[in-house]
Amino acid sequence: MASTISVVTAGALGLVSLYLVRWLVAKPSLPLPPGPPALPLIGNAHQLPKTLAWKQFAAWGKQYGPIYHLSVPVGLHVMVLTTDKAAHELLAKRGASFSDRPKMFVAQELALKHMNVLLMDYDERFKSRQRLEATVLGQSAASKYIEFQSLESKQLMYDLLMNAGEKGTDVHGFIERTTASTIFALFYGFRIKDAEAPELVDALLLDQEFSQFVQLGAHLVDVFPALNALPGHLAPWKAKAEAHHQRQRKLHIGNLNRGLKEPGWTFAKQLHKTIQEENLPITSDELAFELGTLLDAALDGTVETLNWFLLAIITQDNGFVKRAQSDLDRVVGRGRLPTFEDIPNLPYISALLEEALRWRPVGAGGVPHATKVEAVYEGYRIPAGSIVVPNHWGITRDEATFGPDTDSFIPERWMDGDILKELPVAGFGYGRRTCPGRFFARNMLLMSFARLLWAFDISAGQTEDGTPDHPDPEAFIDGLVTRPAPFKSKFEPRDQNARDIITGQGDTFGEDLSVLLSKIGEQLAKRR
Repeated sequence: MASTISVVTAGALGLVSLYLVRWLVAKPSLPLPPGPPALPLIGNAHQLPKTLAWKQFAAWGKQYGPIYHLSVPVGLHVMVLTTDKAAHELLAKRGASFSDRPKMFVAQELALKHMNVLLMDYDERFKSRQRLEATVLGQSAASKYIEFQSLESKQLMYDLLMNAGEKGTDVHGFIERTTASTIFALFYGFRIKDAEAPELVDALLLDQEFSQFVQLGAHLVDVFPALNALPGHLAPWKAKAEAHHQRQRKLHIGNLNRGLKEPGWTFAKQLHKTIQEENLPITSDELAFELGTLLDAALDGTVETLNWFLLAIITQDNGFVKRAQSDLDRVVGRGRLPTFEDIPNLPYISALLEEALRWRPVGAGGVPHATKVEAVYEGYRIPAGSIVVPNHWGITRDEATFGPDTDSFIPERWMDGDILKELPVAGFGYGRRTCPGRFFARNMLLMSFARLLWAFDISAGQTEDGTPDHPDPEAFIDGLVTRPAPFKSKFEPRDQNARDIITGQGDTFGEDLSVLLSKIGEQLAKRR
């Protein structure tokens, strides 16, 4: 009996020891990153601002370091990155593990039915879309669109000159038309002639709706997908999401069909042909949503970067306008418009663009990534399934990278004498989720920056009594894309040459678009 008890006791002790060893091994040996103190159950939810949260995230970065931790209800972990070094080392160097997206049930499954490439996980579907996008948005392909981007930039200057009120005007609609027309023409074969065009209005309304669907924590069903089994009257998100999907589908399918029928080359024709030739598993609906997603991203980012740049000219000018105009006059002269061939000889114009992207990143909060597996960084544990947010506002205000006074617009921080420095840019994302349209956007912005400064003296608009109506550079319209509050600006031609060239060359709606697009198609065919 004693020996039996001894055996049982020994066995029990052995099992206890085994479980103890396993528990000790399984117990996390490293801490989570630091962060603001959390409350039971709700975590840090009570501390998150409802608007401009990216500003608070940046402030916490100064307190807790380049990576810190927030906990949200139901045990989710959020890791916020506030330096380029942390974002690059995790999201780029370890892209295989850090390139997924957080689960957004309403947006991904109900509203967009897994057809929005922005929200796709980094899987084979995403990679096939990436390869498809590269055929029309890679650096070589983007260079073939410069002539058409030049045409639209002329039209923008003409519109500004012809509509410049005595007291200034809100130019947002003109910039929006220019950008949209460039994209719609290349994608679908038709130009946008004014900001009230129904194709543009519909796209903007749907984009605003979309930004509501992708707000983290906006829908409880995103955290508890089982709630979607509730009947419709208890699950109002179902009808809302389905209505959004149908409106998106109608717009995108309509644009795709038009793009396949319009004369001349288009993105729609090029991608449709590639899908057929390579037998890619991409349906017509998926192609339509692919083009629609690219259009939304290009429209938002380019329009708001140009708006923020104009606001910087009006509110932040510390001599950079005079320096840029001096360089333009020296390299280009006053007898012609700047061309893209001039840009390599105008490094300060490139510095203006880099500083505009840094000073007001249009995706200030960053697009969240998600981890596939547990990881370790700087001695901290990042659990599998964590949401990882590159806070662009914090990253672009890192003084160790960008020098002092990061809240001011100082293009010189990008210059080493007369040479452009290589400093990190946060605005186009990181690693395998980097924006595919970055070359297209940069070319368009550089052309616009150079020509607007060459042609105009730009200043604040005026109130009714004639006093300057200075806008507030800290007045933000929050959302997935960060916009300046509406403001007025005045555009005065710098001399008679500028006025004559704009009036003589700027009205471009008589150009044969199909001829221009066919030329682009021929150039792209030669490079393949």
